[in-house]
Amino acid sequence: MKRCLLFLATCILGRMLPAQVGITVLDAASQETVPYAHVTWNGAGAANKGVAVADPNGRCSLPLGQAEVATGVAIRIDFIGYEPMLDTLWSLSPRIYRLKRSQAFNLDELVVTGQYRPTTADKAVQRMHVINAEKIQRMAAQNLGDVLGQELNMRLAQDNVLGTSLSMRGLGGENVKILVDGVPVIGRQDGNLDLAQLDLTGIDRVEIIEGPLSVNYGTNALAGTINLITRKNAGPATSLKAIAYAEPMGRLNLSVAAGKRFGRNDVLLSLGRNYFGGWRPGQDDLYDFTPHLADSTRYQSWKPREQYSGRLNYRYALSERWNLNYKGELMHDRIIDRGRPRKPYNESAFDSEFITRRLDNAVFATGDLGRGRRFNGLVAHDRYVRTRYMWLRDLTTLESRSVPGEDDDSNFTLTNVRATFSSDADSARFGYEAGLDLNRETAVGQRIADGSEQAIGDYAVFLSGQWRPTTDLVVRPGIRYAHNTLYRAPVVPSLDMRLQLRPTLTLRASYAQGFRSPSLKELYLYFVDINHDIHGNPDLLAETSNNYSLSLAYRKAGDTGILRGEVAGFHDRVRNLITMVDEGNLLYSYINIGEFRTLGGSVDLGWESGHWTVGGGVAITGRYDTLGIRNGGDAYNYAPQVNVQATRHWRKQGWSINVFGKYQGEQQSYAYNANDSLIRGRIASYLMLDASVSKQVWKQRLTVQVGCKNMANVTNLEATLGNGSAHGGSGGASVPLATGRSVFLRLAFDLKGKPKEERR
Repeated sequence: MKRCLLFLATCILGRMLPAQVGITVLDAASQETVPYAHVTWNGAGAANKGVAVADPNGRCSLPLGQAEVATGVAIRIDFIGYEPMLDTLWSLSPRIYRLKRSQAFNLDELVVTGQYRPTTADKAVQRMHVINAEKIQRMAAQNLGDVLGQELNMRLAQDNVLGTSLSMRGLGGENVKILVDGVPVIGRQDGNLDLAQLDLTGIDRVEIIEGPLSVNYGTNALAGTINLITRKNAGPATSLKAIAYAEPMGRLNLSVAAGKRFGRNDVLLSLGRNYFGGWRPGQDDLYDFTPHLADSTRYQSWKPREQYSGRLNYRYALSERWNLNYKGELMHDRIIDRGRPRKPYNESAFDSEFITRRLDNAVFATGDLGRGRRFNGLVAHDRYVRTRYMWLRDLTTLESRSVPGEDDDSNFTLTNVRATFSSDADSARFGYEAGLDLNRETAVGQRIADGSEQAIGDYAVFLSGQWRPTTDLVVRPGIRYAHNTLYRAPVVPSLDMRLQLRPTLTLRASYAQGFRSPSLKELYLYFVDINHDIHGNPDLLAETSNNYSLSLAYRKAGDTGILRGEVAGFHDRVRNLITMVDEGNLLYSYINIGEFRTLGGSVDLGWESGHWTVGGGVAITGRYDTLGIRNGGDAYNYAPQVNVQATRHWRKQGWSINVFGKYQGEQQSYAYNANDSLIRGRIASYLMLDASVSKQVWKQRLTVQVGCKNMANVTNLEATLGNGSAHGGSGGASVPLATGRSVFLRLAFDLKGKPKEERR
């Protein structure tokens, strides 16, 4: 009797309570779940409709029964930043839907740097952010320096021969790892890479991780890692894009990029030429392309420069899970330094020419082994050659003759072999990554250790594990062991954590030890010209460090936009920091300055909707060294930063207005005084402000952008010693930063064919 009653009750409840149709919503590009997606359903009956909201794992259930789905239930799946998807349910089977990203929103991009698999930036364990191709276009950026100059916790410096350098979190550019598709970039002249040589043609996005990735990438990856990701997917249709950029003060750039897919092959080719005619204070706003006169006007503080670049990306899909990719890059950079006429008769001058050539080759293999397992491997060989020619030119006859002993030809190579195997299934509590990272760098030249070849090798293995004790907490410890051929490398540990406090709040914390051996240039470079006298130091000690980071990120998606905010702090402690110091009379050398610390933090806030993209932040960085303590100064010397950005879109009409601004506070530097004592110096604060307006015409094939860069007209920054005296002696001294206010015109022509399926 009891069994009959139980069976009867079950039948009645089964008819009274509807079944559950399981819905899972994924990102079509990353295959990551889309938390809090909205699912609206509408059946045949007037009362049979409603809205369900997915949980943090992108899953929800619709209370529908067999009778409802038998007549068809229309559903709509959407979420802020994605294109809506429509479907009709005819059964109770669970469904998986993949939403495509909307072009009207700048959502978190997929990232790969330091990750087990491609994921979105907000789900990465480490704190990171992405500068995508759309923002690069809005900034009208021409090289990596133009992009990073507006970022918090970063500061640019300019040398008119050696180029644009970067400091990050208070540490110099020699502590910042710069990669292109995961391959280290070589060619540091004064410990820094010239960011003006890193053209953005064909770059899909720039991934930035603040803080150490020394376990993953070893030396240089202390202050942060910057990875330029090139475009590899040609898309279903043939594409051709040409960009012309011009400034009346003498800058003319042109680039062309084309892509085509045939079968399993993707081919992308990009070519570019960047021309800069040079600049000096007081120069006419409209550049004169006629030959310069053989008088004092021939000298320009900003040297004329011409660059040619090219990149070939070829990808072959072996299967749905395996890809092979070849990338070849070349760059030719020519800088002309016309000297001042020599006294007393001004009839001659020393002229120089600097030619830099880069040739990079890399082969990549990526594979999805199933069940969350992935393989990534690469073999790369990069070559960097810098040649200098110097001659004495007769300004009356324009004849010239070489200056004996002043020509230089330095050749650097890097061979990099890297492979990683990772396992990180969606439902797995444990994951791991094991990797091999082999690097060998060589240097040979007349100015490097008397012309003999020097080499340094760094051969490392690394391992990290990922533990999810709960669905909201990820703990990732790691360790790296390396054999360095010149220095004893310690075992380097790290620990990263990510805690989802609430659906809108994410807490991240990280710790890592770092190790950086001196580069071949810091050890052996002997670089002398009319503007520089840089000596390497073979007695340098290797740097070691402890680095800490903590951040709290807020992200909330509403019906009209996405609100973001973040509070972050860091502390870096470096022993035996290597820095370049000014010994006077244009003589520079590398030294270890003892213990060096940085302490700082930042607060930023942003809002993004289909029509507005606005944001801003405040950061402060304190720098501490034993020099300040010995001289009785403050323990930390702080420098503030403030940045803002705003874009207003009228997407239907094709208009947009863009504003980018950054204030950089006073920065300390180092110099030798008249008593050969190392003291602190200071570089003045500045404001960099850019604005532009753009319009899309001809069915969005042509974008016309007009704007003004450096609206505050910043040129040189005052540099003083710690006691307030001018750097280098009496009178005011300065360091260059920018070429003053300038208007620009940018034309972007984008032509795409129709996919084969559409042509049919």
